[in-house]
Amino acid sequence: MTVEEFIQKAISAEELLNEMARKLSSTQMPEFSSEPIGVEDASKLIGIPETSIRAGILNGWLPIGVALHNGKQVSGSYRGRVSFIIYPKKIWELTGHVWRGKEKLRCSENP
Repeated sequence: MTVEEFIQKAISAEELLNEMARKLSSTQMPEFSSEPIGVEDASKLIGIPETSIRAGILNGWLPIGVALHNGKQVSGSYRGRVSFIIYPKKIWELTGHVWRGKEKLRCSENP
């Protein structure tokens, strides 16, 4: 590869990155349902098992919410009773799925 070819490829790559950055910056945040989303609903929305949702939140590899025990945040292989708070915006940022409420979720399951 010559220096001129290398420079041309670098310029093309930079143009591509600039175009991608422009498109990403113009992406508007969707409107989410104000209805709370539970583990079961998140599982259906994202398409992964409920156990994976729980394990992912507890172990930090699925950062879409927090796990709580007696009002305190817990993580790792916690053995007590745990409640989960799931954030629709985090789901959207990570997966592109938009939480529009239980009714919309049921409609998309039974077209």
